[in-house]
Amino acid sequence: MKNKQPVSFVIAIVLMWTLPAMSTDIYLPSMPVMASFFNTTISQIQLTIFFYTAGFSIGALFFGPISDRIGRRPVVLGSLIFSAITSLVACLAPDLTILFIARFCQGVALVGVASTMRAITKDISPDSESMAKFGAILGIAIPIAAALAPIIGGYIEKYLNWRVSFGFLFVYVVIFLIYAIKKFPETNHDKLERPFKYLLLDYQEVLLNRQFFSYNTVTAMSLSAMYAYLTISPTLMQIKCHLDPEEFGYTNILISLALVASSFLNSKLIRRFGINRLIKAGVKIIGISGMLLVIGGIIPSSNPIIILVPVTIMAFGCGLIFPNASAGGMSIFAKSAGTAGAIYACVQMLGGSMSSGLISLLSHTYDAQLCLGVLFIIQTFIGLIAVSYLTKHDISH
Repeated sequence: MKNKQPVSFVIAIVLMWTLPAMSTDIYLPSMPVMASFFNTTISQIQLTIFFYTAGFSIGALFFGPISDRIGRRPVVLGSLIFSAITSLVACLAPDLTILFIARFCQGVALVGVASTMRAITKDISPDSESMAKFGAILGIAIPIAAALAPIIGGYIEKYLNWRVSFGFLFVYVVIFLIYAIKKFPETNHDKLERPFKYLLLDYQEVLLNRQFFSYNTVTAMSLSAMYAYLTISPTLMQIKCHLDPEEFGYTNILISLALVASSFLNSKLIRRFGINRLIKAGVKIIGISGMLLVIGGIIPSSNPIIILVPVTIMAFGCGLIFPNASAGGMSIFAKSAGTAGAIYACVQMLGGSMSSGLISLLSHTYDAQLCLGVLFIIQTFIGLIAVSYLTKHDISH
């Protein structure tokens, strides 16, 4: 890293970056009960993930350019305050419309944290390899949070109420808000002096970079696979496979272990193989998982293994893609790291939002497992197209 950072600061970055995962996963076990509470279908409750990812995607466009100009700290503080408010509104939502609005705004708030954290890793890392190693650490921490969240949510659903899950998020955010107010430093010491009226030029500079766009596309495709599964996981695990909320919560441990294992393996292989070859391997692994899902979907069985095995394989592939694609894309830019981080978050979550909304609609009419498998295969083809450009213009060494 450029300057040795305090361990407490690095831990804070990692834990704050887990906020989006916690926000998405903690109430998954409550979805069937929420559908009953709001007198609607589970596919309608699944749209709360769509609205969250849509807000995350749109909000990303605003925070990055601001943090490039005024600094990272003010953006982090403002985003955490807004996140606390939206978590409280979601907790108290009297109807589904208010919950949709709260989830959309929650996405807007948390992308301010996530995109700024990505820019901060660029601020404190000297090169793409260092960023990839930092990303590998995040690749371990985020899956742990993603595993714990539905387990916590499962027990909350059993002993308390789905509203408590959003109350838990409120407390979690407030804790980090207090830390940020007291100790969070400013890492952007080379602020962009270009006025806000030139914002479109900032976006143009980033978007027209084909290497950045290719890295971003691969990440969007892998994240959309992850969000597609998360969206219909209550349908697959609790309705099709008849798991109770606690059992469903524990299934995410397999996915998280796969992400942790691939992130650890990535940190060992990055120097030998470079980021682009590892990204390509990850994309192919997602394709294999899609084929296994389709095969399993043809078999009339309610055994959760036929779903969990291919989904775990998909997660392993994503673990090879996320840190490397992020490092490759962000290393291209210096002063506009915030803008690059914002666009990166916008495009990847746009992919997640589209797949979340699409799988919700399709699974209402067709077999959810088959839809998921076909979606993985389509995403693999798109990812391979993007990777083919990167391997022709390899800058990972």
